[in-house]
Formats: sequence, C-alpha cells, structure tokens
Amino acid sequence: MLAAVVAVLGWYIAHLLNAARDRANRRHDMITQYLLEAYRRLEMAANREGKTEEQAIAFESAIADIQLLGTSTQISKTVQYLKAHATGDGGLIDDVLSQLRSDLREELGLSRIDGRPVVFRFTRDWAAGDWRGNPIQRTTPAHAGKGA
Repeated sequence: MLAAVVAVLGWYIAHLLNAARDRANRRHDMITQYLLEAYRRLEMAANREGKTEEQAIAFESAIADIQLLGTSTQISKTVQYLKAHATGDGGLIDDVLSQLRSDLREELGLSRIDGRPVVFRFTRDWAAGDWRGNPIQRTTPAHAGKGA
C-alpha cells in the first residue's frame, strides 16, 4: 500500500514539474518570437526617408512589444530612443536594434556579433507609385512640442 501511495505521489510531483517546465518553455518561445518580430519590424522601417502607413504602424507595434516583453535594458534603450525622437533631434534606433540582436542571438545560442547592424536600403523613386503603379501614401514623423 505504501509503495502505491509513493508511486502516485511521485507521478503527481513529476507531472507538476513537467507542466511548469512546459509553461516556462512556451513563455520563453513566445517572448523570443515576439522580440524577433519586433526586431524585423523596426529594421524594416529604420532609416527610410518616408514611411508608409503600414511601416509606421508596424514600427509602433514593435515599440509596444519591446516595452511589454523586453528586458530592462531593451526597454531602457527603447525609451532613450523615443525621448530623442520626440525632441525632434531624430533619435537613432541603432542602439535598440543592436541590443535586440545581441540578446536574441544569445537566446538562440548563436555567437556574439560586435558592432551595430548595417541597414541596407535600395533608393527608389516612388513618384509613380509602387511597382504595380498604385499610389503610395507616406507618413511624416510626429514630433512632440516643447515641454512635452
């Protein structure tokens, strides 16, 4: 009888530990995926003369994801960027991208890369619209006024 109780108790404890491990793994995977997508959205919109409405919304969404799921360092660098951007000095997103890249590479078990990410952009003449000839709607950066 004692052996049966010990076996059932052991199974129950093992089940609880496995469930906790599975939740932690799912949480880790979800956070990694969200931050990877945030990196891609920031990089896609970074260093462009005029952003489409879609790029602006994706950029804003990436900022929100970092502030929700990022590490304290990622959030701090993002807030520094936002403050610099809001002053009208045109903050650079490079530090945020560098931090995300370093942290994501570490999480994924990849080697460390020194230096900032290099953002490549083709020069395009959008006057005639997109590659299909459809008009392109551009957004302009919103700047906070003095004292904001």
